[in-house]
Amino acid sequence: MYPVRLGFENAKRRINKLRKNGHYAEALLTSVFTFEKIIHRTLKQLVVSSGFRSKDAEKLLRQVQGFKKQKDVWQCFDPENRSLPEIIGNAHWQHINKAVEMRNNLVHGKRAYSLDECRIVCGNILDLLDQTVSAFSSTYDYDGWPDVSKRYKSKLHTDPKVKINT
Repeated sequence: MYPVRLGFENAKRRINKLRKNGHYAEALLTSVFTFEKIIHRTLKQLVVSSGFRSKDAEKLLRQVQGFKKQKDVWQCFDPENRSLPEIIGNAHWQHINKAVEMRNNLVHGKRAYSLDECRIVCGNILDLLDQTVSAFSSTYDYDGWPDVSKRYKSKLHTDPKVKINT
């Protein structure tokens, strides 16, 4: 939809421009896409930070595509075993599931929604985007927008709990 190099503020500007011009369904799609991009990139950074090589993190995340799966594995890679709703805030979580469902239904042609409903849900996701970027920045010092750090040599098994023959 747009490159990550565009930056968070410009991405929000584009979404708001769609809303201003009455393209609420497109704004909803773009806002959910942006949210999922932030989740995916931050999860990738967490995987790399836990010791996986960048190539291995990419392989792993190919198996964990989709918002629900990423949410389910989040706790495995969070340094303090927190779930994604704990990091973002449970109060905002209700809006995510509805927005993702609406986005999926729109993209796959399963259902149409009124523009007013799209406008409301998009507004909720825009608020959530700010909350998410802020939460990730304060928790991980990474918010999904800068390049993901690269790791070329694995740091896994530095403290093995099983015998490793070397």
